[in-house]
Amino acid sequence: MVHKSFSLFILVVAMAVMAVAGGKDGKISGVISGAHCGVMGMACAPTHDLRRAELPGVYTKDNKFYVLTNVPQSFLAQWPVKDVTVEGAVYEKDRAIDTKKVSVKEGDKWRVVFEDGSIIDDMGHKEKLATAVEMDGKWYCANCATMHKQGEMK
Repeated sequence: MVHKSFSLFILVVAMAVMAVAGGKDGKISGVISGAHCGVMGMACAPTHDLRRAELPGVYTKDNKFYVLTNVPQSFLAQWPVKDVTVEGAVYEKDRAIDTKKVSVKEGDKWRVVFEDGSIIDDMGHKEKLATAVEMDGKWYCANCATMHKQGEMK
């Protein structure tokens, strides 16, 4: 509970700073990685657990690390070192993005996983972030989470 409250506090502060600074609509591509690895000039290893006190974001090919200000850390942590494209207001000076859309590459195809404040789960269900459910490190719509709890999904 404390971890989620702290994460929410950090997001609110970051969003307030970004609102004053002004960003430009843009698109950033890279891989999901942790901030510690990013500031060291590299992407995290695929086995790196981004759910443990790490700030996941996007590490680009030109060695820049961007924080996504309005997407929960645990949501991004589902795809360590996966190719990702993020669209939104880019604050280059602060290396932050107020995210509108996140797409993750799975195999040869791109899949939208976040759009306009909603997650899109593995089943393709769109759910507002406020009502989406995180279970075992994955995010689900409320109905899928209920089925998962009842053991109907694997």
